[in-house]
Amino acid sequence: LSDVGVAKDGKKKDQYSPGMQLLGKQTILAEGCRGSLSEAIMEKYNLREGVCPQHYGLGIKEVWEIPDENFRAGTVVHTVGWPLD
Repeated sequence: LSDVGVAKDGKKKDQYSPGMQLLGKQTILAEGCRGSLSEAIMEKYNLREGVCPQHYGLGIKEVWEIPDENFRAGTVVHTVGWPLD
């Protein structure tokens, strides 16, 4: 990740701290749809070359009233990807 405490001219300030290293087989960047870290990674590794533009989806939460016999405490239903997949 980016170093912090670097002046606009590139010199290290008193509060300089080197950026972290992410050492994993997979890294999920969850900083918004066009975050600065995601943008830097896409540019550095040329991740946009020859691919379609990004798709965005809208999440909606619903609250239903259902009969007690249909209720299981702690049950959560996720529909990740639908309807775009």
